[in-house]
Amino acid sequence: MRKFLFPVIIGIVVLVLTDWYFITAANHAYEEKIEILSVMIEEQEKGTDSLVTAAELLKGVLGSSGGDGKEKLKSYGYLAGQQNWFGLERKNSVRNTVLISVAVYLLYLLSLGCLYWQCRNQWQGELKVLSRTLDKFSKHIYELDIPEQLSDGEKELDRIAGQLSALSEQLRYNEERLYAEREETRSLVTDISHQLKTPVAGLKTCFEILSQGNLSPEEEQEFLAQCMRQLAGLEALVGALVNISRMETGMIEIHQEPADILETLVAAVNRVYLKAEEKQIAIEFEETEDLKPTVIPHDVKWLCEAFINILENAVKYSPSNTEVRVRMIRMTTFLRIEIEDQGIGIPGEEYHKVFKRFYRGEAEEVRKAEGSGVGLYLTREILEHHSGSVTVSSRYGKKRQGSTFVVQIPYQ
Repeated sequence: MRKFLFPVIIGIVVLVLTDWYFITAANHAYEEKIEILSVMIEEQEKGTDSLVTAAELLKGVLGSSGGDGKEKLKSYGYLAGQQNWFGLERKNSVRNTVLISVAVYLLYLLSLGCLYWQCRNQWQGELKVLSRTLDKFSKHIYELDIPEQLSDGEKELDRIAGQLSALSEQLRYNEERLYAEREETRSLVTDISHQLKTPVAGLKTCFEILSQGNLSPEEEQEFLAQCMRQLAGLEALVGALVNISRMETGMIEIHQEPADILETLVAAVNRVYLKAEEKQIAIEFEETEDLKPTVIPHDVKWLCEAFINILENAVKYSPSNTEVRVRMIRMTTFLRIEIEDQGIGIPGEEYHKVFKRFYRGEAEEVRKAEGSGVGLYLTREILEHHSGSVTVSSRYGKKRQGSTFVVQIPYQ
Protein backbone atom coordinates (compact mmCIF):
# COMPACT_ATOMS: atom_id res chain seq x y z
CA MET A 1 0.00 0.00 0.00
CA ARG A 2 2.80 2.43 0.80
CA LYS A 3 4.25 1.95 -2.66
CA PHE A 4 1.03 3.29 -4.22
CA LEU A 5 0.76 6.29 -1.88
CA PHE A 6 3.68 8.00 -3.59
CA PRO A 7 2.11 7.87 -7.12
CA VAL A 8 -1.15 9.25 -5.66
CA ILE A 9 0.67 12.24 -4.15
CA ILE A 10 2.64 12.77 -7.36
CA GLY A 11 -0.64 12.74 -9.31
CA ILE A 12 -2.14 15.42 -7.07
CA VAL A 13 0.93 17.63 -7.46
CA VAL A 14 0.91 17.21 -11.25
CA LEU A 15 -2.83 17.97 -11.33
CA VAL A 16 -2.45 21.18 -9.31
CA LEU A 17 0.53 22.38 -11.35
CA THR A 18 -1.22 21.62 -14.64
CA ASP A 19 -4.42 23.43 -13.63
CA TRP A 20 -2.41 26.37 -12.34
CA TYR A 21 -0.58 26.61 -15.66
CA PHE A 22 -3.70 26.49 -17.83
CA ILE A 23 -5.69 28.85 -15.56
CA THR A 24 -2.80 31.31 -15.53
CA ALA A 25 -2.58 31.08 -19.31
CA ALA A 26 -6.36 31.70 -19.60
CA ASN A 27 -6.15 34.75 -17.31
CA HIS A 28 -3.21 36.10 -19.24
CA ALA A 29 -5.04 35.68 -22.55
CA TYR A 30 -8.11 37.42 -21.13
CA GLU A 31 -6.03 40.36 -19.90
CA GLU A 32 -4.36 40.69 -23.32
CA LYS A 33 -7.67 40.67 -25.15
CA ILE A 34 -9.16 43.31 -22.81
CA GLU A 35 -6.07 45.41 -23.21
CA ILE A 36 -6.24 45.21 -27.01
CA LEU A 37 -9.91 46.09 -26.96
CA SER A 38 -9.26 49.02 -24.62
CA VAL A 39 -6.51 50.40 -26.86
CA MET A 40 -8.70 50.14 -29.94
CA ILE A 41 -11.56 52.00 -28.18
CA GLU A 42 -9.18 54.71 -26.98
CA GLU A 43 -7.66 55.18 -30.45
CA GLN A 44 -11.05 55.15 -32.09
CA GLU A 45 -12.17 58.05 -29.91
CA LYS A 46 -9.11 59.91 -31.10
CA GLY A 47 -10.29 59.45 -34.67
CA THR A 48 -7.82 56.77 -35.64
CA ASP A 49 -9.03 54.08 -38.00
CA SER A 50 -9.52 50.67 -36.31
CA LEU A 51 -7.54 48.87 -39.02
CA VAL A 52 -4.62 51.23 -38.54
CA THR A 53 -4.81 50.69 -34.80
CA ALA A 54 -4.88 46.89 -35.24
CA ALA A 55 -1.91 47.06 -37.59
CA GLU A 56 0.01 49.19 -35.14
CA LEU A 57 -0.81 46.75 -32.30
CA LEU A 58 0.40 43.82 -34.35
CA LYS A 59 3.62 45.65 -35.13
CA GLY A 60 4.01 46.58 -31.46
CA VAL A 61 4.70 50.23 -32.21
CA LEU A 62 1.59 51.67 -30.58
CA GLY A 63 2.54 53.15 -27.23
CA SER A 64 -0.93 53.69 -25.79
CA SER A 65 -1.72 51.78 -22.59
CA GLY A 66 -5.48 51.69 -23.13
CA GLY A 67 -6.29 53.05 -19.72
CA ASP A 68 -9.07 55.33 -20.96
CA GLY A 69 -10.52 52.48 -22.96
CA LYS A 70 -10.67 50.24 -19.87
CA GLU A 71 -12.42 52.99 -17.94
CA LYS A 72 -15.02 53.35 -20.70
CA LEU A 73 -15.58 49.57 -20.83
CA LYS A 74 -15.89 49.59 -17.09
CA SER A 75 -18.38 52.41 -17.18
CA TYR A 76 -20.55 50.40 -19.52
CA GLY A 77 -20.33 47.42 -17.17
CA TYR A 78 -18.34 45.17 -19.46
CA LEU A 79 -15.65 44.57 -16.83
CA ALA A 80 -17.96 44.20 -13.86
CA GLY A 81 -17.94 40.56 -12.86
CA GLN A 82 -16.32 39.80 -16.18
CA GLN A 83 -19.68 40.01 -17.90
CA ASN A 84 -18.35 39.91 -21.43
CA TRP A 85 -17.69 37.34 -24.08
CA PHE A 86 -13.94 37.16 -23.25
CA GLY A 87 -14.71 36.70 -19.55
CA LEU A 88 -17.22 33.95 -20.28
CA GLU A 89 -14.67 32.27 -22.54
CA ARG A 90 -12.10 32.41 -19.75
CA LYS A 91 -14.60 31.05 -17.25
CA ASN A 92 -15.49 28.16 -19.54
CA SER A 93 -11.84 27.49 -20.24
CA VAL A 94 -11.03 27.35 -16.53
CA ARG A 95 -14.04 25.12 -15.84
CA ASN A 96 -13.17 22.76 -18.66
CA THR A 97 -9.55 22.62 -17.56
CA VAL A 98 -10.55 21.70 -14.01
CA LEU A 99 -13.10 19.10 -15.17
CA ILE A 100 -10.70 17.48 -17.62
CA SER A 101 -7.92 17.42 -14.99
CA VAL A 102 -10.21 15.85 -12.42
CA ALA A 103 -11.44 13.27 -14.96
CA VAL A 104 -7.86 12.41 -15.96
CA TYR A 105 -6.85 12.16 -12.31
CA LEU A 106 -9.80 9.90 -11.54
CA LEU A 107 -8.83 7.65 -14.45
CA TYR A 108 -5.28 7.71 -13.11
CA LEU A 109 -6.51 6.68 -9.66
CA LEU A 110 -8.67 3.97 -11.22
CA SER A 111 -5.69 2.55 -13.08
CA LEU A 112 -3.61 2.69 -9.90
CA GLY A 113 -6.40 0.90 -8.02
CA CYS A 114 -6.60 -1.84 -10.64
CA LEU A 115 -2.83 -2.21 -10.55
CA TYR A 116 -2.92 -2.29 -6.76
CA TRP A 117 -5.56 -5.04 -6.63
CA GLN A 118 -3.72 -7.02 -9.27
CA CYS A 119 -0.45 -6.77 -7.35
CA ARG A 120 -2.25 -7.47 -4.08
CA ASN A 121 -3.81 -10.64 -5.48
CA GLN A 122 -0.43 -11.68 -6.86
CA TRP A 123 1.27 -11.00 -3.52
CA GLN A 124 -1.42 -12.96 -1.69
CA GLY A 125 -0.91 -15.86 -4.07
CA GLU A 126 2.84 -15.76 -3.53
CA LEU A 127 2.37 -15.56 0.23
CA LYS A 128 0.10 -18.62 0.04
CA VAL A 129 2.87 -20.41 -1.84
CA LEU A 130 5.35 -19.46 0.88
CA SER A 131 2.85 -20.57 3.54
CA ARG A 132 2.39 -23.94 1.84
CA THR A 133 6.16 -24.30 1.68
CA LEU A 134 6.45 -23.69 5.44
CA ASP A 135 3.67 -26.22 6.05
CA LYS A 136 5.65 -28.75 4.03
CA PHE A 137 8.74 -27.98 6.07
CA SER A 138 6.78 -28.71 9.25
CA LYS A 139 5.90 -32.11 7.76
CA HIS A 140 9.56 -32.80 6.84
CA ILE A 141 8.86 -32.33 3.13
CA TYR A 142 11.60 -30.07 1.86
CA GLU A 143 10.32 -29.37 -1.64
CA LEU A 144 9.82 -25.88 -3.03
CA ASP A 145 7.04 -24.97 -5.47
CA ILE A 146 8.08 -21.32 -5.53
CA PRO A 147 8.54 -19.87 -9.04
CA GLU A 148 12.06 -18.85 -9.90
CA GLN A 149 11.02 -15.20 -10.33
CA LEU A 150 8.29 -13.63 -8.20
CA SER A 151 6.69 -10.21 -8.70
CA ASP A 152 8.69 -7.80 -10.81
CA GLY A 153 10.48 -5.46 -8.45
CA GLU A 154 9.29 -7.31 -5.34
CA LYS A 155 12.75 -7.78 -3.90
CA GLU A 156 11.53 -8.63 -0.42
CA LEU A 157 9.59 -11.70 -1.56
CA ASP A 158 12.48 -12.69 -3.79
CA ARG A 159 14.78 -12.48 -0.78
CA ILE A 160 12.40 -14.58 1.34
CA ALA A 161 12.13 -17.16 -1.43
CA GLY A 162 15.92 -17.35 -1.65
CA GLN A 163 16.19 -17.80 2.11
CA LEU A 164 13.54 -20.55 2.05
CA SER A 165 15.44 -22.30 -0.72
CA ALA A 166 18.65 -22.20 1.33
CA LEU A 167 16.70 -23.29 4.42
CA SER A 168 15.22 -26.26 2.57
CA GLU A 169 18.70 -27.41 1.55
CA GLN A 170 19.95 -27.01 5.12
CA LEU A 171 16.95 -28.86 6.58
CA ARG A 172 17.30 -31.64 4.02
CA TYR A 173 20.98 -31.94 4.86
CA ASN A 174 20.24 -31.99 8.60
CA GLU A 175 17.54 -34.60 8.05
CA GLU A 176 19.89 -36.81 6.08
CA ARG A 177 22.65 -36.31 8.65
CA LEU A 178 20.30 -37.18 11.53
CA TYR A 179 19.15 -40.27 9.67
CA ALA A 180 22.74 -41.26 8.98
CA GLU A 181 23.62 -40.68 12.65
CA ARG A 182 20.65 -42.79 13.76
CA GLU A 183 21.69 -45.57 11.43
CA GLU A 184 25.28 -45.24 12.55
CA THR A 185 24.21 -45.33 16.20
CA ARG A 186 22.07 -48.38 15.53
CA SER A 187 24.96 -50.04 13.72
CA LEU A 188 27.30 -49.02 16.54
CA VAL A 189 25.03 -50.57 19.17
CA THR A 190 24.76 -53.73 17.07
CA ASP A 191 28.53 -53.90 16.58
CA ILE A 192 29.26 -53.31 20.25
CA SER A 193 26.72 -55.96 21.22
CA HIS A 194 28.36 -58.37 18.79
CA GLN A 195 31.82 -57.53 20.09
CA LEU A 196 30.74 -58.03 23.70
CA LYS A 197 28.72 -61.15 23.06
CA THR A 198 31.67 -63.46 22.34
CA PRO A 199 33.87 -62.63 25.39
CA VAL A 200 30.87 -62.44 27.74
CA ALA A 201 29.59 -65.81 26.50
CA GLY A 202 33.08 -67.26 26.90
CA LEU A 203 33.38 -65.92 30.46
CA LYS A 204 29.93 -67.22 31.35
CA THR A 205 30.78 -70.70 30.05
CA CYS A 206 34.11 -70.76 31.89
CA PHE A 207 32.54 -69.64 35.18
CA GLU A 208 29.75 -72.19 34.85
CA ILE A 209 32.28 -74.99 34.33
CA LEU A 210 34.48 -73.71 37.16
CA SER A 211 31.48 -73.49 39.50
CA GLN A 212 30.83 -77.22 39.13
CA GLY A 213 34.00 -77.92 41.10
CA ASN A 214 34.84 -81.34 39.55
CA LEU A 215 37.86 -80.21 37.54
CA SER A 216 41.46 -81.18 37.92
CA PRO A 217 44.01 -78.50 38.85
CA GLU A 218 45.29 -78.45 35.26
CA GLU A 219 41.78 -77.94 33.90
CA GLU A 220 41.07 -75.19 36.41
CA GLN A 221 44.25 -73.37 35.35
CA GLU A 222 43.28 -73.73 31.71
CA PHE A 223 39.80 -72.26 32.28
CA LEU A 224 41.23 -69.49 34.45
CA ALA A 225 43.68 -68.65 31.69
CA GLN A 226 40.76 -68.61 29.25
CA CYS A 227 38.92 -66.21 31.58
CA MET A 228 41.95 -63.94 31.67
CA ARG A 229 42.12 -63.91 27.86
CA GLN A 230 38.45 -63.00 27.61
CA LEU A 231 38.85 -60.27 30.23
CA ALA A 232 41.89 -58.93 28.37
CA GLY A 233 39.81 -58.80 25.20
CA LEU A 234 37.03 -56.94 27.02
CA GLU A 235 39.56 -54.51 28.48
CA ALA A 236 41.06 -53.85 25.04
CA LEU A 237 37.59 -53.32 23.54
CA VAL A 238 36.55 -50.89 26.30
CA GLY A 239 39.82 -49.00 25.96
CA ALA A 240 39.36 -48.71 22.20
CA LEU A 241 35.78 -47.51 22.62
CA VAL A 242 36.87 -44.92 25.16
CA ASN A 243 39.59 -43.64 22.84
CA ILE A 244 37.15 -43.44 19.91
CA SER A 245 34.57 -41.62 22.01
CA ARG A 246 37.10 -39.15 23.34
CA MET A 247 38.55 -38.58 19.88
CA GLU A 248 35.14 -37.96 18.25
CA THR A 249 33.89 -35.67 21.02
CA GLY A 250 37.07 -33.61 20.97
CA MET A 251 38.16 -34.64 24.46
CA ILE A 252 41.48 -35.81 23.05
CA GLU A 253 43.57 -32.91 21.79
CA ILE A 254 46.40 -33.50 19.36
CA HIS A 255 49.42 -31.46 20.42
CA GLN A 256 51.84 -31.30 17.52
CA GLU A 257 55.39 -30.46 18.44
CA PRO A 258 58.57 -30.84 16.36
CA ALA A 259 60.00 -34.31 16.97
CA ASP A 260 61.94 -37.00 15.13
CA ILE A 261 59.32 -39.19 13.49
CA LEU A 262 61.85 -42.01 13.11
CA GLU A 263 62.06 -42.27 16.89
CA THR A 264 58.26 -42.39 17.11
CA LEU A 265 58.19 -45.21 14.55
CA VAL A 266 60.93 -47.11 16.40
CA ALA A 267 58.96 -46.76 19.66
CA ALA A 268 55.94 -48.32 17.95
CA VAL A 269 58.05 -51.21 16.66
CA ASN A 270 59.38 -51.83 20.17
CA ARG A 271 55.82 -52.02 21.52
CA VAL A 272 54.95 -54.74 18.98
CA TYR A 273 58.29 -56.56 19.12
CA LEU A 274 57.28 -59.21 21.69
CA LYS A 275 54.18 -60.24 19.74
CA ALA A 276 56.24 -60.46 16.56
CA GLU A 277 58.90 -62.51 18.28
CA GLU A 278 56.31 -65.04 19.47
CA LYS A 279 55.42 -65.75 15.82
CA GLN A 280 59.03 -65.49 14.62
CA ILE A 281 58.15 -62.44 12.51
CA ALA A 282 60.96 -60.01 11.79
CA ILE A 283 60.24 -56.28 11.66
CA GLU A 284 62.93 -54.63 9.60
CA PHE A 285 63.65 -51.13 8.36
CA GLU A 286 64.83 -51.03 4.79
CA GLU A 287 68.25 -49.40 4.69
CA THR A 288 68.03 -46.43 2.32
CA GLU A 289 69.59 -43.01 2.25
CA ASP A 290 66.24 -41.66 3.36
CA LEU A 291 66.44 -43.52 6.67
CA LYS A 292 67.66 -40.64 8.77
CA PRO A 293 66.23 -38.34 11.45
CA THR A 294 63.25 -36.42 10.12
CA VAL A 295 61.77 -33.73 12.36
CA ILE A 296 58.07 -33.21 11.70
CA PRO A 297 55.51 -31.55 14.00
CA HIS A 298 53.35 -34.35 15.43
CA ASP A 299 51.87 -35.73 18.63
CA VAL A 300 54.36 -38.44 19.61
CA LYS A 301 51.93 -40.40 21.80
CA TRP A 302 49.00 -40.60 19.40
CA LEU A 303 51.00 -41.01 16.19
CA CYS A 304 52.89 -43.84 17.89
CA GLU A 305 49.47 -45.38 18.68
CA ALA A 306 48.53 -45.16 15.01
CA PHE A 307 51.73 -46.96 13.95
CA ILE A 308 51.18 -49.61 16.63
CA ASN A 309 47.70 -50.42 15.28
CA ILE A 310 49.09 -50.97 11.76
CA LEU A 311 52.03 -53.05 12.98
CA GLU A 312 49.85 -55.18 15.28
CA ASN A 313 47.54 -56.02 12.37
CA ALA A 314 50.56 -56.89 10.23
CA VAL A 315 51.83 -59.29 12.90
CA LYS A 316 48.39 -60.69 13.73
CA TYR A 317 47.43 -61.63 10.16
CA SER A 318 50.85 -62.78 8.97
CA PRO A 319 52.04 -66.41 9.19
CA SER A 320 55.05 -67.34 11.28
CA ASN A 321 58.57 -66.93 9.93
CA THR A 322 57.72 -63.96 7.70
CA GLU A 323 58.82 -60.34 7.58
CA VAL A 324 57.28 -56.94 8.07
CA ARG A 325 59.20 -54.27 6.19
CA VAL A 326 59.12 -50.56 7.04
CA ARG A 327 60.21 -47.93 4.52
CA MET A 328 60.52 -44.15 4.93
CA ILE A 329 60.53 -42.13 1.72
CA ARG A 330 61.02 -38.37 1.70
CA MET A 331 58.76 -36.68 -0.87
CA THR A 332 58.65 -33.00 -1.79
CA THR A 333 55.99 -31.85 0.67
CA PHE A 334 55.34 -34.92 2.81
CA LEU A 335 56.92 -38.01 4.34
CA ARG A 336 55.72 -41.38 3.01
CA ILE A 337 55.92 -44.38 5.35
CA GLU A 338 55.19 -47.84 3.96
CA ILE A 339 54.53 -50.86 6.22
CA GLU A 340 54.49 -54.04 4.16
CA ASP A 341 53.63 -57.49 5.50
CA GLN A 342 53.40 -61.00 4.06
CA GLY A 343 50.01 -61.78 5.53
CA ILE A 344 46.66 -62.92 4.22
CA GLY A 345 46.04 -59.80 2.14
CA ILE A 346 42.91 -57.68 1.72
CA PRO A 347 40.40 -57.89 -1.17
CA GLY A 348 40.18 -54.75 -3.28
CA GLU A 349 36.54 -54.11 -2.37
CA GLU A 350 37.54 -53.92 1.32
CA TYR A 351 40.30 -51.30 0.95
CA HIS A 352 38.08 -48.53 2.28
CA LYS A 353 35.98 -50.68 4.58
CA VAL A 354 38.90 -51.73 6.77
CA PHE A 355 39.15 -48.16 8.09
CA LYS A 356 35.52 -48.15 9.23
CA ARG A 357 34.60 -48.59 12.84
CA PHE A 358 34.27 -52.27 13.92
CA TYR A 359 34.86 -53.63 10.41
CA ARG A 360 36.98 -56.78 10.47
CA GLY A 361 36.72 -58.25 6.99
CA GLU A 362 35.15 -61.40 5.63
CA ALA A 363 38.17 -63.74 5.52
CA GLU A 364 38.04 -66.80 7.76
CA GLU A 365 41.46 -65.99 9.22
CA VAL A 366 40.18 -62.57 10.31
CA ARG A 367 37.09 -64.00 11.95
CA LYS A 368 39.14 -66.50 13.94
CA ALA A 369 41.63 -63.90 15.19
CA GLU A 370 40.92 -61.79 18.25
CA GLY A 371 40.19 -58.14 17.68
CA SER A 372 37.56 -55.40 17.90
CA GLY A 373 37.89 -53.78 14.47
CA VAL A 374 38.62 -50.29 15.81
CA GLY A 375 42.40 -50.09 15.48
CA LEU A 376 42.56 -48.95 11.85
CA TYR A 377 39.60 -46.64 12.37
CA LEU A 378 41.45 -44.94 15.24
CA THR A 379 44.59 -44.81 13.08
CA ARG A 380 42.73 -42.96 10.33
CA GLU A 381 41.26 -40.47 12.84
CA ILE A 382 44.69 -39.77 14.35
CA LEU A 383 46.28 -39.20 10.95
CA GLU A 384 43.47 -36.91 9.81
CA HIS A 385 44.10 -34.81 12.93
CA HIS A 386 47.70 -34.54 11.67
CA SER A 387 46.46 -33.49 8.19
CA GLY A 388 47.79 -36.83 6.96
CA SER A 389 46.27 -39.94 5.40
CA VAL A 390 46.49 -43.73 5.40
CA THR A 391 45.71 -46.08 2.52
CA VAL A 392 46.18 -49.76 1.82
CA SER A 393 46.93 -51.91 -1.19
CA SER A 394 47.21 -55.66 -1.35
CA ARG A 395 48.15 -58.52 -3.62
CA TYR A 396 45.10 -60.58 -2.70
CA GLY A 397 44.83 -63.91 -4.46
CA LYS A 398 45.48 -67.59 -4.12
CA LYS A 399 49.01 -67.00 -2.85
CA ARG A 400 47.96 -64.12 -0.58
CA GLN A 401 51.25 -62.27 -0.60
CA GLY A 402 50.44 -59.56 1.93
CA SER A 403 49.37 -55.93 2.23
CA THR A 404 51.07 -52.54 2.22
CA PHE A 405 49.78 -49.69 4.39
CA VAL A 406 50.91 -46.26 3.24
CA VAL A 407 51.01 -43.36 5.69
CA GLN A 408 51.59 -39.84 4.39
CA ILE A 409 52.34 -36.95 6.78
CA PRO A 410 53.02 -33.39 5.61
CA TYR A 411 56.21 -31.70 6.78
CA GLN A 412 54.24 -28.65 7.92
